[in-house]
Amino acid sequence: MKHVERVRALAGITVAVAMVLSMPAMTAAQVKKVKDINYPTLPAFDVPTPQRVVLDNGLVVILLEDHELPLVDATLRVRTGSRLEPADKVGLAELTGAVIRTGGTTSMSPDELDDYLEGKAARVETFIRRESGGGSMSCLSQDLPDILKVFADVVRHPVFAEDRIEVARNQVNSVISRQNDNPQGILFREFQEIIYGEDSPYARNETYTTIANITRDDMVNWHGTYFHPNRMVLGLVGDFDSDKVLALVKETFGSWPRGQDPPPAEVAFSKVPRPGVFYVEKDDMTQSNIIMGHLGIRKDNPDYYPVEVMNQVLSGGFASRLSSNVRSKKGLAYDVFGNVGSSFDHEGLFRMFMTTKTETTGVGIEALLEEAQNMTAQPPTDVEVAKAKQGILNSFIFNSDSARKILNQQITLEYYGYPLDWLARYRDGIEKVTIQQVREAAAKYIHTAQFTILVVGPKEGQDKPLETYGPLALVDITIPELETTQFALTDENRAQGAALLASMLEASGGATAVDALESVSQSGETVAVTPQGEMAIKTKGVVAFPDSMRQELVWPFGTTITVITQDDAFLNTPQGVQPMPESQREDSMKSMRRSPLFLLKARNDENFVAAAMGQEEFAGQAANLLHVEYMGDTITLALDPESGQCLGMTFQGKNFTGAPGEMVQVFSDYRDVDGLQMPFKVVSTYNGEPFLDSTITEITVNGPITEDTFARPEARTADKDSN
Repeated sequence: MKHVERVRALAGITVAVAMVLSMPAMTAAQVKKVKDINYPTLPAFDVPTPQRVVLDNGLVVILLEDHELPLVDATLRVRTGSRLEPADKVGLAELTGAVIRTGGTTSMSPDELDDYLEGKAARVETFIRRESGGGSMSCLSQDLPDILKVFADVVRHPVFAEDRIEVARNQVNSVISRQNDNPQGILFREFQEIIYGEDSPYARNETYTTIANITRDDMVNWHGTYFHPNRMVLGLVGDFDSDKVLALVKETFGSWPRGQDPPPAEVAFSKVPRPGVFYVEKDDMTQSNIIMGHLGIRKDNPDYYPVEVMNQVLSGGFASRLSSNVRSKKGLAYDVFGNVGSSFDHEGLFRMFMTTKTETTGVGIEALLEEAQNMTAQPPTDVEVAKAKQGILNSFIFNSDSARKILNQQITLEYYGYPLDWLARYRDGIEKVTIQQVREAAAKYIHTAQFTILVVGPKEGQDKPLETYGPLALVDITIPELETTQFALTDENRAQGAALLASMLEASGGATAVDALESVSQSGETVAVTPQGEMAIKTKGVVAFPDSMRQELVWPFGTTITVITQDDAFLNTPQGVQPMPESQREDSMKSMRRSPLFLLKARNDENFVAAAMGQEEFAGQAANLLHVEYMGDTITLALDPESGQCLGMTFQGKNFTGAPGEMVQVFSDYRDVDGLQMPFKVVSTYNGEPFLDSTITEITVNGPITEDTFARPEARTADKDSN
């Protein structure tokens, strides 16, 4: 790919120089006012029309020559999409789309495929998104015959290698684990779910459980159901002769037989408005993210062009109403926008969005509502509509200023069944829009009484109660844990569990010593097995029961400090101090509670559950298994049948990417520390593979803890300055 990129970069420099040399020279007469500048008439701009051919097997081929560079790009669009997947296997389409490429083919292993493409400076990718799937390729024009055959092999004969499936699964799980870290990600995700309705495929999101439900057979079946030439559009653009390339496409794809179309799937979503205020409390941020609106329109709506102009008036640039009034005049937001969204085959969303300081949350909501209402109360003027139309038409050329953009647009129109001259119609449609049509569109498609208002941000510091703007509903964004087989609790196994817990208590030092435990400090070294290899980490930490911890890790690249208390949670890294994402805080708290001594201290809590699971082998020896449930977590402890000492534990943990899996910890090298038996060696595996090997060098029980232990660094600096 480096050669391809160099060619593209050289071409970019050439074009830039040509633009400079082609600029008209400045005349001697200089104007004093902008209005006196005479602009030359812009040349006519016509969108090139690609060649369209349908092969005997139903494959639609679109060709567009572009001889500027010795490159060819291809795009394949397949009639599929994640909106067709079953609700209990959300993520199936995305995983399938990824592993079609990464999992190799019947003729090339994944590594062979990677090496071959790298040697040719070529690229082949595949994907499946919400409404479509497909792939893309890029290569030097001289290599097109070879790379196109590889591309066809990838999309036609994938083998879905199991190891590549697990890599893709872990990548998706990693994304799930971080889905609540980005406030705007939360905002747009939850708003879409509220508007479309929780039963709509447009409101579904992957969970650890739906990802775990997906098998290789599911992927093979998905590919077999949807990947047929009569369900595809293939577009090629670049340095080629269309007749020769069409013959090459027929040779490469023509033998692929037609397939049966699957029965049409119901892709429903709610059209019932949900007026009111919805709130996601997120305290690890200092501002509020606000969005409001309702359903939008389809692109084939007769009012599409007036709505486009109306959107430009509302939020089409720095001179638009939202930017001018909310951002500039009122100074409430740096980022603000709004439009009646449209999609090709279903209603889009009308959204008005802004970020503002927490203390101006209410004022921000009122500002957005005012602008929405003013689209009819103070309807667009002749000047606004004229500027809006001119802005759209002036920017139109940039949507079609390259052959590749034009081809992708034509593929999209073909895919959704729109007229292939739709782009040409767009410009004419905008030019014909009248001011009366824009005003009617505003009245028809903006309904503030139906607005769903969603706020994501901290609760402390808001200027007005959110209930001021409608009925308030709290939105739960808790990431569901991986569902596992539920252990059946009975009076008998709970009684046996109590006895096992008592034996573990005695083996650990007895009730008096355990209950007197207030804090544990320890230091040591951990060898972590990462995708990049083994990494040695020096560790130092302290836990103050029941809810505070500080962990210091010295990595080869620097030191990171994690601090959690009842009221605060932050990270101190080489990049500075930052709030800890809520998902990471929850994971860290669970990790703290997964300590034998912590569980023993919580044994009398009314929510603590312990039950015997029988005897099985653990780490090469017989062990009594003890099922424990506490604070939303489930752990299996392995106890020595003779002494009751904890040999280790099993639970659903996460690896370095955040992907959930079975974590097994094995404890050894027990030593007496102030009357408590504590392990100085902990070896962890993740899904049966080596993960962490920890050696503890020092443990202190009930040692001194100062105010600085859990304080933010800036707080300590302020204290010193005050002295």
